[in-house]
Amino acid sequence: MVSKSDQLLIVVSILEGRHFPKRPKHMLVVEAKFDGEQLATDPVDHTDQPEFATELAWEIDRKALHQHRLQRTPIKLQCFALDPVTSAKETIGYIVLDLRTAQETKQAPKWYQLLSNKYTKFKSEIQISIALETDTKPPVDSFKAKGAPPRDGKGTARCSKLILCLLCLSSGFSHFSKEPCFLSYLPSWLDLTPGTLWLC
Repeated sequence: MVSKSDQLLIVVSILEGRHFPKRPKHMLVVEAKFDGEQLATDPVDHTDQPEFATELAWEIDRKALHQHRLQRTPIKLQCFALDPVTSAKETIGYIVLDLRTAQETKQAPKWYQLLSNKYTKFKSEIQISIALETDTKPPVDSFKAKGAPPRDGKGTARCSKLILCLLCLSSGFSHFSKEPCFLSYLPSWLDLTPGTLWLC
């Protein structure tokens, strides 16, 4: 089992951009891909100085990190212009980050120029920092499913907080109940005839 201290996060902070053209009808989004897993920022206004202010993080253990560094696995960031009306996504350029530059001590952010920039008259740049942080998330073992409790009345507390929402189309009204979600506890007025829709 991997110890808690061996669990790390690769954190890429995408802060802001500069030297972008203004495109009021478009948004900007940055997608980052590492080891087959892709993350993305929220779309921001396509101004000359877009504010991303987003952290993207990948979980990794020290052994895997060492292997990725030996293999020089890159973190590739792609910048897109998004048309909110048509959802069309237009590639603007990309940035490649070297995983070997990520350290467990805080590093100052740097400006990275977009490669293959679509805006040839602009030297568009994005301010980025990359760091390693200890993963403080509780171990996965603590979330393992437990065996179902015996039905002696003690197990009903597990679902007593669930809200059972029943929409009875044939009756023309809805009912909200905090009763345990067992069939034996359903109210007698409930219409169970075909065509009745339950929403839970």
